[in-house]
Amino acid sequence: MELLGALEKKLAHLVALIKELRTEKELFLVENAALKEHINNLEQALLKKDEDFKRWDTEKTFARKAVDELIADIDSLIESESN
Repeated sequence: MELLGALEKKLAHLVALIKELRTEKELFLVENAALKEHINNLEQALLKKDEDFKRWDTEKTFARKAVDELIADIDSLIESESN
């Protein structure tokens, strides 16, 4: 009889442990879904920043070209005035 009581206690403990693990699993699944959504949002933000960087790089190139042309024009004006 004593052996049966010990077995019942072990089974009750195992059932409680299984319930606890299932609850923990559900919490992890919810957390995992939230983290996946957060990763997706970060990836989208990174792609947007990459597009912005490419656009700014293009604008910088155009601005540099315009400044170089202005400097060349000023240099040619100074040379023509000094002649």
